[in-house]
Amino acid sequence: EEEALLSEMDVTGQAFEDMQEQNIRLMQQLREKDDANFKLMSERIKSNQIHKLLKEEKEELGDQVLTLKTQVDAQLQVVKKLEEKEQLLQTNLTAMEKELSLRTQTLDMHKRKAVEAAQLAEDLKLQLEADQKKLSEVQNDIIESSVAREKENFNYKRAQEDISKLRRKLERQKKPEMFTNCDEILMEEIKDYK
Repeated sequence: EEEALLSEMDVTGQAFEDMQEQNIRLMQQLREKDDANFKLMSERIKSNQIHKLLKEEKEELGDQVLTLKTQVDAQLQVVKKLEEKEQLLQTNLTAMEKELSLRTQTLDMHKRKAVEAAQLAEDLKLQLEADQKKLSEVQNDIIESSVAREKENFNYKRAQEDISKLRRKLERQKKPEMFTNCDEILMEEIKDYK
């Protein structure tokens, strides 16, 4: 019995040692699993933090993209308005260029007409001077002719008077008996001279 008991105790002890070794291995495996779980948990936490940061960054980037899109839309509106303004200015510029061209043509035409008018005025001035010269010459001729005519009239009247005097003298000489004395004859001659 003792041997059987010892043998059983040896077997039990050996079994106990095996169990302890197995427990030690299991404890080691458990610790390794805990370490692995801890490491996985840490990595998961870290991954979650990274995911959260990435999500926040993504949201921030989304906000920035939205802000940039809003700014781009506003700038596009500004560009569109500037293009419309440029088009309007271009249209106005084209109209002003056409108007300037028409006004330039009109100005050139007025300049030509002014030159023609100035030339015509100069020609009329020369013609007027020539006509005034001719008129002056005609007036001088008229005056000279008038003076000559007056002189001729005067000479004619003098000649008529001289003829009348000579006729009266002739008549007195033919009829001396009409005058009673010399005083009457002299008085008659004085009248003739007056």
